[in-house]
Amino acid sequence: MEGRLPLNNQMSELHQSILRMGALVEEALNKALESLRNEDVELATAVVEGDKVIDALQREIEDLATTIIATEQPGATDLRDIMTAAKIAADLERIGDHARHIARAVEKLPSELIVASVPSIESMARTGTQMVHDALTAFVEQDATYAKAVAERDDQIDKVHRAMYQNLLSIMRDKPEWLEHGVELLFLNRYLERLGDHVTNICEWVVFSKTGEHVELNK
Repeated sequence: MEGRLPLNNQMSELHQSILRMGALVEEALNKALESLRNEDVELATAVVEGDKVIDALQREIEDLATTIIATEQPGATDLRDIMTAAKIAADLERIGDHARHIARAVEKLPSELIVASVPSIESMARTGTQMVHDALTAFVEQDATYAKAVAERDDQIDKVHRAMYQNLLSIMRDKPEWLEHGVELLFLNRYLERLGDHVTNICEWVVFSKTGEHVELNK
């Protein structure tokens, strides 16, 4: 058992780093929403700057995963866990980018358009944020069944995404002067739809870590 301690300690560090990164991503999404809702440029700037910390943590996780594989020669179960952690970190980094996109929209969009769009943006982002939290719970608990259930919520995001897309097209038809801003929101809408896809990816890797099987969820 003593021979397993270094690997066990490093695996614990890897899991803790993933949870820390997840917490930062959740915080970034929540602050980005707040900055948009309140048109708070200062908070939006803080979200953009904070994304650098998330990026750095992803690199640390990848480096740790590589080191564990190179030095500890983990068995099949641990190797799947390590690979899953690295893949999760990559998806969390992309979700952090989406929080940055929300924050950057604060200075670009007119107040009237922000007010009209916030309910849909908030719905998608809040669903996605909770999915991030629950997907990481599934990872730590190695619960493939829960991971599959979390991934199913992506349908909720997709539904709001489709409705917002149609609404934005209507706005741009009725107010051509907002065409540029409408395009900006179309991109933002797409980023939020991708948020759910990234969480689904995380869930798929959790299933792989637990079962050794690659599955496609919500296809």
